[in-house]
Amino acid sequence: MDDSEMQERYRALLLAARNLFSLTSLDDLVENILKYSCVMMQAEACSMYLPDRNTKELITYSARGEQDSINGFRFPWDKGIAGTVFQQRTFLRIDDAQNDPRLLRKADEKSGFITRGMLCAPLVDKTDCFGVLQALNPINRPIFTEHDQDIFEGLTNIVTGALIRFDRQDKVDQENKLAREMALAMEIQKSYLPPEELSLPRSEMRVRYRPARTIGGDFYASISLPNGRLLAAVGDVSGKGIPAALTTAQISSEMQALAPHAKDGLAAYVVELNNTLCKKLAAGRFAATAFLLHDPQRETMEIICAGQFAPWRWHNDIWEEVPVPHALALGISSHQIFMTTELPCISGDKWLLFSDGINEGRSPTGEEYGTERLKQSLGSGYAAHVLDRAWANWENFVNCEKQHDDACLALVLAKPPATLEIVSVAANCKKARHFIEDWSLTAGYDDLTRGQIVLAADEAVTNIIRHTYKSAADRPIILSAEIADGLLHLRLRDYGPHVDKEKLKGRGLEDIKPGGLGLHLLQSVFSIVEHHPLPDGNEWHLAKPLP
Repeated sequence: MDDSEMQERYRALLLAARNLFSLTSLDDLVENILKYSCVMMQAEACSMYLPDRNTKELITYSARGEQDSINGFRFPWDKGIAGTVFQQRTFLRIDDAQNDPRLLRKADEKSGFITRGMLCAPLVDKTDCFGVLQALNPINRPIFTEHDQDIFEGLTNIVTGALIRFDRQDKVDQENKLAREMALAMEIQKSYLPPEELSLPRSEMRVRYRPARTIGGDFYASISLPNGRLLAAVGDVSGKGIPAALTTAQISSEMQALAPHAKDGLAAYVVELNNTLCKKLAAGRFAATAFLLHDPQRETMEIICAGQFAPWRWHNDIWEEVPVPHALALGISSHQIFMTTELPCISGDKWLLFSDGINEGRSPTGEEYGTERLKQSLGSGYAAHVLDRAWANWENFVNCEKQHDDACLALVLAKPPATLEIVSVAANCKKARHFIEDWSLTAGYDDLTRGQIVLAADEAVTNIIRHTYKSAADRPIILSAEIADGLLHLRLRDYGPHVDKEKLKGRGLEDIKPGGLGLHLLQSVFSIVEHHPLPDGNEWHLAKPLP
């Protein structure tokens, strides 16, 4: 080989190094690699084999100078000389290929090419093999020389670098595609989920929900029903990704559409929902779901657990799991019978539903959150504060950047009526005390504070009867309550003459009689004590920060 030929081969090597890294298409890359390889190696043909990792095959890409090329021939990636090099990650030089038992003669028969000698090198980066490159039949020399091997080694390094770049770009593209799919799945899920807060006259539901990056299928429902009833649910659909998101959307739609069946009770509703999902869900899909149906008029809570955790209840100043029978998840069997558990539910009662993304949430060290941590994080207090505190505690524990499953935490609160109208008869003070106690319980105050609130507000009611109405019977008094801006607000409305505040200052605390403690008792219990004269009466506004 003269110097001009050597220079031509080195120029081809440098040109390949410069050009291969500017290509943006794998097809263009393969075409140029094969073109440069034939020039550099002064070979009759060059072949490149790229793996199909799904089928465990090598795909042939071949160039034979000016002759036609054959492409797309496939064979198992552990067969032939190329398969050996791919599996063992070793370089081979073969001077007499026709007598090598590893030669795939089908390829020669298909192409009409007779392979005599070859250089065969793996395209390896660390432990990853991106394919195999071959130079076949040296031109004007009987075998490939050591000098040929040096040039071929340089070529394989350049080709490997180019393939690494494409592989990394492909992974980035796949990650971006997955991210777009996950964003779409999240959008689908959220579009069918109700708002995270629903407030009805006698109950409310608050939810904290975080979908995982890999998208599971958690969902929740808060459906307002006639007569002030609330249907609440938390569920988890089998599977992940867009199929799970679409399933949650389907279930959410069905739950809303079938709401009229809840007029006959929770069991009738769940049976109808299960039968519908058994018909409509794709094979293998199901939804583990826990249901609550609050009826404020009957002061009851109906419960059904279909493959999901039983609810927890704030009862006797502790959180406890409600013992209920468990049924199969929805969508598995249309013959499933659902047993309803019905419990008393009075004003101030709190009920918790959660998905397994909560208790199975993991810390950065891999430790599970568990149900005991959840229970300790809840505590007492107003429902919104309880939920916010529990959610913050969970978020502080888990590694949200690597969250492996959706997480849903929902709290249902039974509320007293917003107003109470009584007449100015001393016996009705008991009704007023019960109304105020129910609201102080709903607000989450402890026993001592509730007693103080009831005593002080009862003093205000007694003052209206004694001082405003002068003990006249059958005059209206309207009590109203709400929780807003971190305060419990109580308002007492009468239709008597304007009040002289001097008469309400009262006697000393040592002389404890109804109607005699006056403003200083109210001011010692409430942070806001305001009297508003109205055109036809008076309004007292009493407010106290929530615990």
